[in-house]
Amino acid sequence: MTGRPSIRLATSAGAGEGRGHVSRTVTLAEALRKAGASVRVELLRGELSDRDRARLMAIAADTRPLDSDVDDAVLVDLPDPNEIAGRWPAGRLVIVDDSNLLTTPAAVVVQPSLARWAGSTVAGRILEGYAFAPIRSTIRRLAAERPAETVPPQVVVCFGGSDPWDLGARVAPAIAGAGSWSTVAVLGTGYQGRLRPTDEGSGASLRVLRDPQDLDRRLATATVAVTGAGTMKFELAVLGRPAILVAAADDQLPIGAPFAATGAARYLGDGRDLDPVAIGRAVAALMADEPARIAMASRGRAVVDGQGADRIASAVVELARAQA
Repeated sequence: MTGRPSIRLATSAGAGEGRGHVSRTVTLAEALRKAGASVRVELLRGELSDRDRARLMAIAADTRPLDSDVDDAVLVDLPDPNEIAGRWPAGRLVIVDDSNLLTTPAAVVVQPSLARWAGSTVAGRILEGYAFAPIRSTIRRLAAERPAETVPPQVVVCFGGSDPWDLGARVAPAIAGAGSWSTVAVLGTGYQGRLRPTDEGSGASLRVLRDPQDLDRRLATATVAVTGAGTMKFELAVLGRPAILVAAADDQLPIGAPFAATGAARYLGDGRDLDPVAIGRAVAALMADEPARIAMASRGRAVVDGQGADRIASAVVELARAQA
């Protein structure tokens, strides 16, 4: 092949699915474009956020309804990795399988959320472990910059783009009431729960912000972050930010504890069942333990180096050129 390989990326942001799959897909689309591919994005359910749409426009990604299945390679990132894999020959398929549920053969399987892939199908190549966690370029730049922590201390609470179980409304007030720090609860664009944005300059112990433009910098300068056990834990690790994780969806239940076992975060369990007061106590304990926070920051940077999207893109482009 002498021209650009054509890569299709299929993903979803339907009700109850969160926005992690879409966000990761956009990050991979950017890495693929940088690696010399043309990219087409197929969104099965939901809508792109304005921010994700702008990111795709910046790389000239085709987001129009796709009327053909003629692509050199297809990358599928869906809650159910088997959902549409049968549409394409296995030799062209790259499947992201966080939960080890894949039963459809694929040329490449990506397991970024656990150290090992344990699926039950045939895969020509397996990319497994936290080295393949895709990290957005803005996060990578902030990680290199290493901005100073916020003064006075601040806890950032964020459960993704939609937070379908409304963990923010349960957890954030308990965290704000557990100590003398300031607490910022960040709501995503798809959030429809009970929290309401507050005045940025109100001086309240709990401030609530919807989709702030400076979210990445807030994460990079937080004293502690409280989040789900999905994609954001990798961003916090790269940034060297101490994190307390809870599962915010069923597919996060198997992956939170193994990541915490690396020392890069603390995992408390299923956030939908945990007592918010207990989460507040866990935050207070970590806020009072500076050596633990320093160690956690160091481990995070060692466990996730931020190059995962480029590694995946290289493998996908290599597959696409071999297929052409």
